Amino acid sequence: MRSAPTTAQLRARSVAFASVARLLGPDTTSLTDRGVVGTLRLALIAAEQDSALSRMDAFAAFELPSSEQLAGRWVRWFDLGRVAPYEGSNVVTTVAGVTPRLADIAGFYRAFNTVVRDDRPDHIVAQLEFVAVTVLMEAEAIERGDLDHAEIAADATRAFLRDHLGGWIDAWAARVDEIAELAPWAPIAATAVDLVRSEAAIRNVIPLRTPAALVADAGIPSDDEAITDCHDLADEDLLL
Repeated sequence: MRSAPTTAQLRARSVAFASVARLLGPDTTSLTDRGVVGTLRLALIAAEQDSALSRMDAFAAFELPSSEQLAGRWVRWFDLGRVAPYEGSNVVTTVAGVTPRLADIAGFYRAFNTVVRDDRPDHIVAQLEFVAVTVLMEAEAIERGDLDHAEIAADATRAFLRDHLGGWIDAWAARVDEIAELAPWAPIAATAVDLVRSEAAIRNVIPLRTPAALVADAGIPSDDEAITDCHDLADEDLLL
């Protein structure tokens, strides 16, 4: 039987989730920010996440391109949807489309007084940040002796990993790893996968996996196709 994590470990894991989310976000200057990278490494050490830490060793050995190139690549591959960092783009949806999935994710956020602005709620950054919030809230509740709220936060973490983040992050990270231009992000995406897998294992969660919507040989859309897909998904989001 696994021993319950200490509040210090919970806090460290929260920082790790928040830091890796920032490194995967649109502000690509964080990739060259020693403070952000250093904070993630320290959090991984404190959380005893050895596998994830080894991923960061690979990142440290990588020679990053210029900040302009990093920003351009982020837009080209992530923002234009070639390797879309959205849950709804990495799983097979039902006949109702992605809207029910987005509504369910948004419901998790509302329950903890959080909201995603200027983007869809199923973005990888938003989902990683949400887990960072629930894990931190669990730690804080335990520290003040509020075991009921600690369990509420823990239940939310388990459910979110099972129903959402844990079910698609592997497929997305694998796609990132296949693209040479995304090499700077590949170790970060792999670190995120290790964190999610570890969190799920610690909490005895088996994520509900669905087949990846885009198989390995599906090809990469052109600029026009990528932009059109982004507009279509944005229109669906307005239905929420």
